[in-house]
Amino acid sequence: MVNGGLSIGRKLFEEIDKPTESKIVFENKKEGVIERESTWTGDIKGCDSFPSGRASGSGRSFIHNNGITISHWQGVLNTEDHHELTFKGRDVNKNGKFVVLRTHFTESETLGWMNGLVCILSGEFDTSIGVFNSTGYELML
Repeated sequence: MVNGGLSIGRKLFEEIDKPTESKIVFENKKEGVIERESTWTGDIKGCDSFPSGRASGSGRSFIHNNGITISHWQGVLNTEDHHELTFKGRDVNKNGKFVVLRTHFTESETLGWMNGLVCILSGEFDTSIGVFNSTGYELML
């Protein structure tokens, strides 16, 4: 348990994401921030009741001159069982390693337990093959 009543629960999934497009949309030289718009696709391998499937997402990253990148993402997970979930997340990246907070939304009765599920992902960018590898866990609030 982390101070303040937070604890990490069960492992939910492993995820491999590949960037599909990225472009710089703004640069603030005075504050040392670059804003980048990106899209990606990913494969999610669920554990236990968490579904496996294919994800796609997009978002904006703010790359600071101190080496920290803060990103805002949203996307869709299409499960192998033909259910659809949307998700939103925020991440912080330093030196190719990152932490993401993500939550899910769905109209699926089967996956209704995932509405409002808060996940924490940790991972790193594999420069040799250009993918983001991460593992997602349930965040107990």
